[in-house]
Amino acid sequence: MTHWLYLPELASTGTAAVLEDTEAAHAVRARRLREGDVVCVFDGAGRTAAARISEVIKRPLKVHLALEAQQHWAMPEVRIHLTSALPKGDRQTTMLDMVTQLGMTDFTPVNFERSVSRAGTGSQDRWRRVLIESCKQSQRPWMPLVHSSIDLAEWISGPSDDGVVNLVAHKEGESRSAVIEESLVEAKQVRLLVGPEGGLSESEFARLHQTQTTMVSLGEGVLRVEAAAVALTALVTQTLAHSRIGSRLDKGSA
Repeated sequence: MTHWLYLPELASTGTAAVLEDTEAAHAVRARRLREGDVVCVFDGAGRTAAARISEVIKRPLKVHLALEAQQHWAMPEVRIHLTSALPKGDRQTTMLDMVTQLGMTDFTPVNFERSVSRAGTGSQDRWRRVLIESCKQSQRPWMPLVHSSIDLAEWISGPSDDGVVNLVAHKEGESRSAVIEESLVEAKQVRLLVGPEGGLSESEFARLHQTQTTMVSLGEGVLRVEAAAVALTALVTQTLAHSRIGSRLDKGSA
């Protein structure tokens, strides 16, 4: 397996580049890469390039790379925007790691009446480091965008254009896969909403019911925030893949 390394300045880099600090340590100490090894570098904005390690300098640690031609990947056909209550502590990074690997393209924390955690100073920097590692693991050239916190009213007043689908995790929601799949066939952006572990308040639930949203059941159990976020993201990415393949087959046989 070719290891991925993060090089944010890839767009302005020619045929040679140098990794330093955290990324150099990741390459040499965590991945145990050596001179002559072939890697893939990415900038998180859709660019990748094959590269060969030409030299490793140990003090201070630097990894010199010889780059081949760059490739630019199209943005995902469907944006998957997770808007979620924040779980406590390290469970935030666990959630972001998993949903990034699954294909989330955007993340926005949402403050609910029963929220127990809110984004603090330095949260975005910490989350960004997690997203970089998750993109390396899942080999995704586009790093998710992280947006500032909003409240439920802002989420409800969000985009309502054609192609925008709103799905809300709720135990009393829709569980029939055919209904969920049908709602995603023409989707261009899927907005996922996951509430706090204390659940939505009665007023929040009532307000959501007045909007164009589909409540989605994730099973009978009461899930933690991060488990619900991962389950809903996985359901959507799998359903999208299935529905798009089926749609292409139907058009091809017409």
